[in-house]
Amino acid sequence: MAATPSIKGSILANHAEVMQKYLAKAQLSEKELQSRFEPGELEILAGPIDAARWYDIRMYRRLLEFLRDYPGEGSNQYLIDAGRRSAENLIRAGIHQQMEYLRRTQVVGREAREERFAAFGRDLRLLTSITGSILNFGKAAVVQDSEHAHRWMIQHSEARDYPDVLCWTSQGFCNRMAEEHQAPELWYWERPKPDVVRFRMNREI
Repeated sequence: MAATPSIKGSILANHAEVMQKYLAKAQLSEKELQSRFEPGELEILAGPIDAARWYDIRMYRRLLEFLRDYPGEGSNQYLIDAGRRSAENLIRAGIHQQMEYLRRTQVVGREAREERFAAFGRDLRLLTSITGSILNFGKAAVVQDSEHAHRWMIQHSEARDYPDVLCWTSQGFCNRMAEEHQAPELWYWERPKPDVVRFRMNREI
């Protein structure tokens, strides 16, 4: 039997904490709140969240949709900013070795166009390997953008369970990591097919 598509608690925990802080101040009826979640999920999100445990991606989707619609007032920019915070938290926490690598990427110091492109591809492959530590579904690969000679794409296949809210937070996550090698606002996402998600560069670096 296939495992339930899930996300690691290290990502879920910070969003759950934001929700609890919001609920402590918001005047939201219990009925309205319960209408947004499945039975038992509110109790899980009240914590504690185990950073090393897997949690159903559908609960993550409902949580992020709630945060977007209420404290975020319906804006996807809220999700982008939330993804940025997740990256910052992981960088500070030192849980994943890939985050430490951000401080010594191969692309830094390369000047020739072809060398920078090749080095950045190697960096991306290492950094993208964090996906398996965060999600237990889909396949992530770094591939050359067929429309642009010196741009890479991070492509997620078998990604039907990858919710749009995760695409927005991942865009913020990727762009926060890109800041570590002086390339802010480098990435945007698209879903050309229901089971494919791509993060594409909007320029060379």
